[in-house]
Amino acid sequence: MYWSMIDNFIYISIFFAIAIILKRFLPFLRKFIIPNAILAGFIGLILGPNLFKVVPLDYEKLGQTIYHLMGIGFISLALRKTKSRKTRSTMNAGFIIVSTYLFQGIIGMIMAYGFNLFNKNVSPIIGLLLPLGFGQGPGQAFSIGSQWEKLGLLNGSSIGLAVAAAGFTWATIGGIIFLNIFAHGNHKKPRVKVIEKKVLEVKDYEFSDMDGMTIQLVIIGGIYFAVMVFLTLLEKVLAPLGALGETFATVMWGFHFVFGAIFAMLFRKIYDKLHEKGITSENYLNNFILQRIAGGVFDFMVAASISAVVYAKISTVFFPLFVITFLGGIFTYIYISYVVKKTMKDYIVENTLAFFGMLTGTISTGMALLREVDPALETGTAENLVFGSGFSIFVGIPMIAVLNVPAFALRTGNSVYFLYTLLTMLAYGFFLYIVWFRRFSKST
Repeated sequence: MYWSMIDNFIYISIFFAIAIILKRFLPFLRKFIIPNAILAGFIGLILGPNLFKVVPLDYEKLGQTIYHLMGIGFISLALRKTKSRKTRSTMNAGFIIVSTYLFQGIIGMIMAYGFNLFNKNVSPIIGLLLPLGFGQGPGQAFSIGSQWEKLGLLNGSSIGLAVAAAGFTWATIGGIIFLNIFAHGNHKKPRVKVIEKKVLEVKDYEFSDMDGMTIQLVIIGGIYFAVMVFLTLLEKVLAPLGALGETFATVMWGFHFVFGAIFAMLFRKIYDKLHEKGITSENYLNNFILQRIAGGVFDFMVAASISAVVYAKISTVFFPLFVITFLGGIFTYIYISYVVKKTMKDYIVENTLAFFGMLTGTISTGMALLREVDPALETGTAENLVFGSGFSIFVGIPMIAVLNVPAFALRTGNSVYFLYTLLTMLAYGFFLYIVWFRRFSKST
């Protein structure tokens, strides 16, 4: 069992090594705005059992690895101490992110409904994997998709990963296309600024009894254990409710990363209070190490997610998935272009490219596109992505709740729950329009 996980870790590491070497010696690859993690994932997709069958990846164990990396990564990020930044730009960024999730979910479900009329293998719930795979990323798409699979969505985890892989394609290849459109439309090349190198001094937290990295891992592991215990107890508490409780508990396991982030933030708050009162003398939590852990975890998760796409499991819905993700990418770009122009005062091009890269891929692809037009990251767009993502967590809580509704359709076979989901998203989208577009526009 565990040997296959070790094997997968070795294979993913080799894919990373190949990606780094290819980008080093093939100049045309360096022109593509594609992070090494994504390139490594596509290398795994090609060399794995899908195509050349050179590398015997264990997809089941790879999926389990992705699931747990997701939780660990979110805990690592949530443990960091961050400065609060509540500005109009940050609020706009948060609303852009959440409204794009809603938009992707609405158009995804509408397209899936259309295909369902002719092909019953295409469940309307597949459309909801569009915002999860595009806007949220492969970890979330796999996590929720795998729980829906337990409730009746055939190959839900593989479909989620396929949607995420399509999103990465849009973020990289599509991003380059839109970048060139902007460049030609504005008749100017991206700005280039020479940045003077500075010596960065990093304070290393070492203690007499334990290494600094070990302490971070112990805290992360302890919090993750608490999350697992909490979800197990929640499952037992909901058991007397029968099918309703079982369905809700299953979906909650898919949101383990959300609970991980909540538990981590609570731990950080309590720990900081104890440190301020002098109860704990040492400051064991280290932002730098936590960021490095999160970065490494998410890099491996992205590469593993793309490598884990199994074509045989999505072949029956391949054409609908292709259409949904292809049109989804185009509509996402059009929508982001519209809302950025409506809400951002300055740097329209920079914000449009960055948000498109993030809301079809991850924040790393958004940053990669941004650096092509803002090499020095001096426009404030990078801060919009980072702080806006944090703000969107609170604005997007109703969206998380909505994802529980279609699960009942899978469990009961009553498709009216799909309609409830679509209507709820439309209602929340209208609410956001009222409180955001009309109150937090550029004029304000």
